[in-house]
Amino acid sequence: MTAQGQQAAEVWRDREFATGWAASDTFGDLLALPRAIAAALVEQDRPQTLLVLDIGSGPGAFLAAFLDRFPAAAGVWSDASEAMLEVARDRLARFGDRVSYRLGDMTDLAGAGLPAGADVLLTSRAAHHLDAPGLAAFYAEAAGLLSPGGWLINLDHTGPSDVWDARFRAIRPAFAPPRPDEPKHHHNYPLTSIADHLRGLAAAGIEDVEIAWKAFYTCLFTGRRAD
Repeated sequence: MTAQGQQAAEVWRDREFATGWAASDTFGDLLALPRAIAAALVEQDRPQTLLVLDIGSGPGAFLAAFLDRFPAAAGVWSDASEAMLEVARDRLARFGDRVSYRLGDMTDLAGAGLPAGADVLLTSRAAHHLDAPGLAAFYAEAAGLLSPGGWLINLDHTGPSDVWDARFRAIRPAFAPPRPDEPKHHHNYPLTSIADHLRGLAAAGIEDVEIAWKAFYTCLFTGRRAD
C-alpha cells in the first residue's frame, strides 16, 4: 500500500465510522441515476458482460446496479476496509456466489489479486482521495485489467476552479442541504480536476471518453478501451 493509499484508507478501517457513514449516506441514494446511466451505456455496447470489478466499492451500490442489469455477470468487490466488507456482504447477499470479495488498496491493484480481462471496471467516490499522479497511476493499473473493448467507469467528485467552486457553494444548499452530523473523512485537497481525469484516462490508453452525467462537483466518467 502506498502512503497515499494508507492515508485514504485509514478512517474507513474504523468499524464505527464505516458503518455509520454507510447508514447515513443519503447522497449515495441520489446517485442511482448516474449508476443506471453507466449500466445502460455498457449494456448497449457490451450486452454479454460477464465480469465486473468494483474498486473502492464500499457498501457495493455501484456493483449491485451492474449485477441487476447483467444477470449472467459475476462481480468482484474490492475495498481496503474490512468494516465495509461486512456492510457489503450484507447488502450484496442477494447475489449469492455471483460476488467474490477481495480486500485491497486502490493504489496497488496488482496486490489485490484482481482478475484481468474484465468487461467493466467501476469505481465510485474513491479516487478523489488521490492526487493527480496517484489518479493517473490508478487509471493505468485499472486499464490493464480490462479486456479489449472493456469499460472503465468512475463516478467521483472533482475540483472546479475557484470561481466555479464559489458559484456551486452559493447555490448547492438549496438542492442538497448540509448534514452537520455526517461523518467526516479525508479528502485530498485540492480535488483533482476534470482535466486531470481526462489526462489520466488518455495516458492509460482510454481515449474514447465522455462525461455522461454531472451535477455540481460529481461526474460520471465513462471510458471504453479500444478493441
